[in-house]
Amino acid sequence: MGTQVRKRLSSKKRRQQLLVAAIDMFAERGLGEAKHADIARRVKTSIPTTFVYFPTREDLLADVGDEIGLFFLGVFDGVIAEKGHAPDVLKQLAARMMMAMDSHPSYIRVWLGWSTRFDTVTRAQYLKYQEKYLSRLSELLWASEDNVSQENRDDARILLSATQALALMKIDGEPAEKIERFTEHTIEVLNAYWRAQGRKI
Repeated sequence: MGTQVRKRLSSKKRRQQLLVAAIDMFAERGLGEAKHADIARRVKTSIPTTFVYFPTREDLLADVGDEIGLFFLGVFDGVIAEKGHAPDVLKQLAARMMMAMDSHPSYIRVWLGWSTRFDTVTRAQYLKYQEKYLSRLSELLWASEDNVSQENRDDARILLSATQALALMKIDGEPAEKIERFTEHTIEVLNAYWRAQGRKI
């Protein structure tokens, strides 16, 4: 009987494998609470291999941040923005966020932990992506306006906070009907607020 040869992963696939393992471990233990050796054990590779792809702890945290940040920017991809239909856009985004929570629960947990880290480097990286989220959200919600005002960005920040609350509800095991009710209520309240201001949404 011949010996089975394990297929060697490409450099790109190996890096992604290690990155996902790091995210899974950070989701379990907290952001940054896993060493290169822990990640190597998780994927059954050598410790030096992890250092090839992430030479320092700082490199690992930065790459995890970029992976999480780009993943959440992807939630906005394909969302159709129509003039005067902000509530419909919110429903599309809520549905996509729920799908992301189901398909990548570890990414959700790390994203939430990342948002509350205040060491200088990590915070700066999170805020960079937060600005991108707020810009994309503002552009989608107020497609009928030529310029995104500060008021629009403030409203987008409120919605980002509501999204984080929604993610926590999902993590805490709240029933689907309660999460759906929270989403609908948030949209209704914001819709009423915007209409009271005479804004076209």
